[in-house]
Amino acid sequence: MTANPAGAVATMSPSLPNDPQQHRRTGSPDIHTSPQELALRLATDPAAVGRARRAATGALRGWGVPDTTADDIVLMVDELVTNAIEHATGPVWLRLRLRRGCCVICKVGDGCQEAPQLRHSDPDAENGRGLFLVSALADAFGARITTTGKVIWFRRRVRDGRIPAPRTTSPADY
Repeated sequence: MTANPAGAVATMSPSLPNDPQQHRRTGSPDIHTSPQELALRLATDPAAVGRARRAATGALRGWGVPDTTADDIVLMVDELVTNAIEHATGPVWLRLRLRRGCCVICKVGDGCQEAPQLRHSDPDAENGRGLFLVSALADAFGARITTTGKVIWFRRRVRDGRIPAPRTTSPADY
């Protein structure tokens, strides 16, 4: 596995760690895209956050997500990837999926088994508000610990219409 200047890590693995779903890899070795999914393995380097933002922006644009909603989703992706790189251990990965054409599910995984904590920041603090932003902008979000790390996820509606009813069980497939 090698890091490129954009911060992505090239890999030949067909699946991402911490995520049981298997997917075919197409295109560039560091990014997997399909008509409704983006999967990206990231270096544990701050420069990788920009790579995640650009990839998410491109996928959302390709899926026809309205600009204001896409901006919110990219902001949430930025926050979660930044947290994973700053506070956790590698490997770090991002997966975005357009579900039923009406909502986007984002997962960010890393190798740390410590759940993130919402914390109140001093009004003058330069950081500490990322999870509050995600909780305010997402329709739902959460974290789950896995045997190899954790996955932080959120769901955001992108269109009115065929929105499934909220789940009352564990969001294991998010």
